[in-house]
Amino acid sequence: MAQASVNALRLYGVAAHDSTGVATLAEGTDLVQFRSVAAVVAPSRFNRATLDEKEMGDYTRVLEEVHGTTAVLPAPPGTVFRSRESLIRWLELHYFTLTQTMSAVEGHGQARLVITKTAGVDAENATGAEAKESAKQLVATASQSMRILRGQAAATVTLPPMEEETTIVAQASFLVDLDNWSAFADLVAKEDQRQTALDFQLSGPWPPYDFVKMQFGG
Repeated sequence: MAQASVNALRLYGVAAHDSTGVATLAEGTDLVQFRSVAAVVAPSRFNRATLDEKEMGDYTRVLEEVHGTTAVLPAPPGTVFRSRESLIRWLELHYFTLTQTMSAVEGHGQARLVITKTAGVDAENATGAEAKESAKQLVATASQSMRILRGQAAATVTLPPMEEETTIVAQASFLVDLDNWSAFADLVAKEDQRQTALDFQLSGPWPPYDFVKMQFGG
């Protein structure tokens, strides 16, 4: 049985980079430069990646380290190119789209917001129509706050609730100008105080995971 190629490259993301003497933007990675962008890579075998907890932890560590220095477009976890040459061809083919997207996210970070029911809001004996109406009111209240927050973000992605999670009322990611991050966080805190039936949990700034969809077909 043939062994998987050891000359493949795992792609973590594509970063804005001006091809200076900097050889890496994150520990344990290299750069493959193409014009004004660079692929953040590490050596890999060309086979199906096992996305275990360690691999995902490494993936997020690398992207967050790069994001602390420059704009970065995250690749899907586990993306592997057969060779440096195939990666460069892909960068060339998608260069225009990559640079356009880079311009949109540069100077921004992703805010993740999870809105949950405040503990004790639902009466234990609320059932049937009463419980259903209470849930509708909470969703409507959360939607009102989401509209306010969307006005302070460059883009918003609404995330579907996890089926097994019953306390989450709404969740979304916002693309926020890093210069205005404190103001955005303050606005979230004000909504948290105003909407007493809901708890607002904000995290970030993260790389723009939910705002980048890379294409690898063809």
